Order: sequence, then structure tokens, then C-alpha cells
Amino acid sequence: MTWIDGLLIFISILFGYSILVMILNKKGILKRYNIGVWGPVLLLKTKKGIGFLKRLSRKKRFWKAYGSSAVVVCFISMLIMVYFFIWQFITLLGYDLTPAQKAQLPGIEFALILPGINPIIPVEYLAYILVSLIVAIIVHEFSHGILTLVANLKVKAMGIAYLIIPIGAFVEPDEEELKETKISKRMRVFAVGPVANFVVVLICLLLFSFVLMGSLQPATEGVVIVSTSEDSPAEEYGFEPGMIITNINNSSINSYYDFFVVMNNSQSGKEVAVDYYWEGHKNMTIIFADKYEYYEENYPEFNNESFKGKGYFGIGPTSHDVYLSVLKNPFGDQTMDRFIFLLTLPVLGYVNGYNPIAAPFTESYVVTGPLGVLPEPVFWGITNMIYWIFWINLMVGLFNVIPMLPLDGGYLFNDYLRIIVRKLRKNTSEEKQEKIVGNISLFVSLLILFLVLFPFIFKYI
Repeated sequence: MTWIDGLLIFISILFGYSILVMILNKKGILKRYNIGVWGPVLLLKTKKGIGFLKRLSRKKRFWKAYGSSAVVVCFISMLIMVYFFIWQFITLLGYDLTPAQKAQLPGIEFALILPGINPIIPVEYLAYILVSLIVAIIVHEFSHGILTLVANLKVKAMGIAYLIIPIGAFVEPDEEELKETKISKRMRVFAVGPVANFVVVLICLLLFSFVLMGSLQPATEGVVIVSTSEDSPAEEYGFEPGMIITNINNSSINSYYDFFVVMNNSQSGKEVAVDYYWEGHKNMTIIFADKYEYYEENYPEFNNESFKGKGYFGIGPTSHDVYLSVLKNPFGDQTMDRFIFLLTLPVLGYVNGYNPIAAPFTESYVVTGPLGVLPEPVFWGITNMIYWIFWINLMVGLFNVIPMLPLDGGYLFNDYLRIIVRKLRKNTSEEKQEKIVGNISLFVSLLILFLVLFPFIFKYI
């Protein structure tokens, strides 16, 4: 099933569900059971849990300081996101791509966090994504609720949001009170949501890198097979991604450089002993193909006379020691590069076929230390869950700081704009000030929306 088939099925189910919700809402059945509606989303409201939020909000001095810091973090993050979208827009415009090249660019499916439809999120990750979204929404909404109470404003209800299945929780403040309160209090309420997601990101990053990845060691020295070439000796003899090549023709392979040297000195047509690791150490005798002949048939544009007579194995190797060092410590040298690598693991798996925390590449590690008592499926299940909670919370937090209504960043930008307009237009009536703020906010929201969507529509222009 292609992603288009999956998307059509999803849209069909969502359409049928939305029609049912509309009918039930029109007949007053949902209201009878205190169920609100926001588009196709059902909001199961209750007052239970508000007392819990009130207990959490008692440390008002702490929460006010936290909220004020969150405002600063949100505006810094907002500037970074706006800069990124502008840079992305200018960069894409600078490319002179052919229609064929544009067709290879990511489509709108990459913007959807839907397993099986988004190519970087396999359908088997559905449980990870659902749990991660629930965590992201709960911490986001509960933070809004706590700061609402800290500002001495009313929380009308709490509840669970359903879109066919539970997708998270929500806190419903008194909108009129929130609208009329001080701008500084309101900004703190809006800012704590995204920053709560960033706090979860930091916690998960520490758990993922220093606890989970810190328990891993390579199963053995060597290079990991990332891919095998079609009709190559590797495919013919049954070598698969995840296997570790440890020795070729009595030459130890401890790194990618060792593999390159051995292959550069190999000859075609001769029997070669290959030692490898796959659920234990194994060996096999194979015959390399002629590199020149293979390239001439499959990659003539990259062929070279120097390839004649040299052996061709047909594997795409990588040294997992390099990746493991980054996974274990994202705060080392070149921290930004390390963080980007962690963030792009799903993309790496989609583009290069190599995701070091996904099967079959998990077979190339052994779990050591206290976590070694866990069955491997349990360890890797926890690892992937923590990783996706990290990833989804980061996406939710960053998306919400964008200065676009009705996101938190949009409301923060709105209030900051309101402060500026009131200072610059003191003699203007409040009605005109609000009109100025509304017009500028609408323009900025539409502009940001265009910049966000541009990469996905660029391929169709």
C-alpha cells in the first residue's frame, strides 16, 4: 500500500467520523453528555483534576519565575524558527531544478505525523507516536492550566480530546477572564505550553543518551552493512543490512578506512574468506565480481579505468562506532551537528536506509550494565519510545512558538505587538489600537503560513 492509499483511507475514515460527530452534535446528544466539539474533535469535559492543578499551582513564586523565563525562551525560539523559514524559502528559490528533480522533493505527506503515510514514520511506530502525542499534549495543556490558576484566573474544565481515538488532554480556561487580564500574566500562560514540551525534550534526551545509549557497546569490531547492491556478490551470498563485516581475506576490518583499503587491494574472480557477525561470529567463502564490469553495467557514469580487475563486494558499509559516540553524548564537540544528527535519525533511516536504533541494526549492539538484564525487545522498545517522545515534543514545542494564530507563538506575538502599539499610539483609541494589532497579526500569520507550506508546494510550482 502506497502512502497515497493510506492517506485516502485515513481521509475516508476521518470524513465518516466527522459526519457522525456533526449529526450527534446537531441532535444535541453530545451536549447532553457534556461533550464539547471543536471541529471533528470531541472534548470530554470534567471538573475532576482541577483540584490537582490547584495543588500544583501553590508555589506561585516559582511558577511566575518559570513563566517569565518561558516567555524569553519562546521569543528566542520564535526568532530562530522565523529565521529558519526565511532561510529555507530563499534557499529553495535559489535552486534551478528540473521537473524531474522537483518531483523527488518531499511532498505534503512529510508534514503529517501519521505512521504509514509519512514515509519517515513506519506504520509499526503507531504506538510510539500515539503515546508521544498524548505526553506532548498533556504536559503542554497542564502547563497552561497551572499558570492560569497562578494568575488567579478560572479553569472551567479539563478533559480528554478524541479524534477517532484519544489524542490527548486539554484544559479550558475562562476565555473572557484570560482576555481581560494583564498582558504579562497572559503571556506567561501562553509561553509555558511550548516550554513544557522543551523540558520533556531535555529529560528524554538525557535518558536516551546517557542512560539507554550509554548501556550499548558494539557487538564486535567491524563495519556494519547498511545496504547491498542489486545483483552483487553481497546479495548473491545472502549478506543483509545489520551484519558486521569483521575480516576479509585475513585482514581485520575495524573501521570504514580498513574496509576501503582491503577492497582497493582486492582482486576479482578469486575466492575470498569473509568473517562476519550475525547472531554470533560466522564466516563464508565468496568470489568478488569485477568492479569495472559491474559499474559499466549499473553505474557507467561513475566508472573508471582503475577499477579493472579490482574486486567488488556490493555492500554499503558504515562504522557504527562514530554514530554510537554521538548517540551517547549529544553535548560533545560540535554540539549542534550532534543534535541535528539525533533529530534526523528517522530521515536518515528513510534516505540512507540506516537508523542505528531500528532493526536490523540493533542486532549490531549488545546491552551492558544494569539494563543488560532486560530482554532486548523490551530495551529497544523503551529506547524507541523515549526517542519518539523526545522527537514529537520538540516538534510540538517548535511548531507552537511560530508567530501564527491560533498557536501560542501567535498569541505571544499578538500581545507583544499590543504593548508596542500602545506605546507608539498612546493618543489612539483602544478600538483603533486593537484594529492595528489585528491587521498586523493577520498579515504575519498568513505570511508565516505561506513560508511553512512553501517547501511542500515548491515541487508543484
